[in-house]
Amino acid sequence: MTIMMCAGVTATRAACADGCTVEPALRAHHDRLLAVEHDADEVIELMELAVTWGELEYADEPLVGPDRWVEFAATHLWVDATRAERIFSLAADIAARSMLRPHIAA
Repeated sequence: MTIMMCAGVTATRAACADGCTVEPALRAHHDRLLAVEHDADEVIELMELAVTWGELEYADEPLVGPDRWVEFAATHLWVDATRAERIFSLAADIAARSMLRPHIAA
């Protein structure tokens, strides 16, 4: 694991645990997901992906899909596992809601 110095405090960055099953082809997105705990821009990217998941076509993109985000959080080591779980659960919920068709009353 990599140790990062943060304003005089030592913190451990997120890393893979034994249960990580992300395919090598998705490694770039995997590594970006690992950064959400410490990089606000990556959190924003994840939330933007979640919001647009139901609207845009991502089938050909090398992405870890929202159906795997909660599992992703659970199979990695985090500085603050509760925070990581909240981030990925919220993003997965947003993605699921983005796939629902709005009900318009007649």
